[in-house]
Amino acid sequence: MSTAVPNIYNNKTFRPASNSDNGEVDDTTRFHYHQDGSIVWAEYSGGSIAKGSLIATVKEDGSLDMRYHHVNTQGELMTGRCQSIPETLKDGRLRLKETWQWTSGDESSGESVLEEVRE
Repeated sequence: MSTAVPNIYNNKTFRPASNSDNGEVDDTTRFHYHQDGSIVWAEYSGGSIAKGSLIATVKEDGSLDMRYHHVNTQGELMTGRCQSIPETLKDGRLRLKETWQWTSGDESSGESVLEEVRE
């Protein structure tokens, strides 16, 4: 795979700033991102998410084409796909504008915004 992509995701933590009503993450969910060239992966949990992970490829413009799966606190296995577009905030943190669709359950779609957390 090409490595001529921006290395902007490694070792970053994100939290949801907003989410569609049919989404399962909330402001207590944390996403811990890693990056190696054009491959990005993350672990996430918190709120109604017991344990989750995602895998993505980074496009040359820095956007992500991802697939995710998690087990929620009701014990359900949920899966989906997401397109994520990064933008840099005035303070230098990243914001990810996401459009997603469940590939399990009702297969509905939604939008969310994640913002980088500096801890």
